[in-house]
Amino acid sequence: MHLPNAFDAAELPTTPEAFLPLPNSEGTLLARASSIAALATLGLDTVSYGSENTGALFVNLVIMPGDGYFPEKSRSSMHGHTDAVSFPVRGRFDNEDARIAPSPDFVCLSGLRNPANAETTVMPLSEILPQLTHDQIAELKKPQFIIRAQGTFRDGTESILGEEHQVDGGELLFDVEGKLWVRFSHSSAGADEEEGAAADAVEAFAAACKARADGIAIAPGDILLVNNRIGLHGRTTVEGEAGGESRWLLRTYGLDTASLDPQQRYEDSAHKLFP
Repeated sequence: MHLPNAFDAAELPTTPEAFLPLPNSEGTLLARASSIAALATLGLDTVSYGSENTGALFVNLVIMPGDGYFPEKSRSSMHGHTDAVSFPVRGRFDNEDARIAPSPDFVCLSGLRNPANAETTVMPLSEILPQLTHDQIAELKKPQFIIRAQGTFRDGTESILGEEHQVDGGELLFDVEGKLWVRFSHSSAGADEEEGAAADAVEAFAAACKARADGIAIAPGDILLVNNRIGLHGRTTVEGEAGGESRWLLRTYGLDTASLDPQQRYEDSAHKLFP
């Protein structure tokens, strides 16, 4: 759901150069309030995870200076994925640790700056599945895939759990009340073997994601809500230099928390989920 002109993105400081800290200004305050209101309209609470960016409720998505994984990732295009891919979908539990909260129902992106009109790509599952065969869909439903924590969760899950979170034998497609839900990441989810029906199904799914990607340039003041159960999202290459008036989005998550177990929350936070 693309909500244009949802808030006034005026009165902004220089674009940050890291996920945190989040500057306090009129524009960022309005972006946060509008995002929380949009998620609440869908019946969702705004949440974060203690293992990602220390549990901050909002983070900056910006160009980062220097070399290394995160600076390079901040500029490069991103394939279609769902967020918090190694965490269970709502209504299910992690096979090894029932404390692990479900991944978010929605990813919420609010636009502060986008001078080169870099596009966020969205891939509805309803358009991906018709590109696959019945047998490929059946393979993706089997509990046979290795699913690792994505980059922003790896260090945090290792610090909290004692090891990086990983699912050995997970599904990529789920039957939920007569509908299909998805979790997927090109870089963090795949078949154990490089050849075979499971690997072929993953390859076909990845190709269908690429073929069905639609681009949306999130303008200042816009909010984009991506359903993390029935859609994937990515990004085109981001041009420009860090800081200044370069591209700047805020990101947060929305989740229906009604069925959460108390052990899946942190006692000292109303929004931070475990791990």
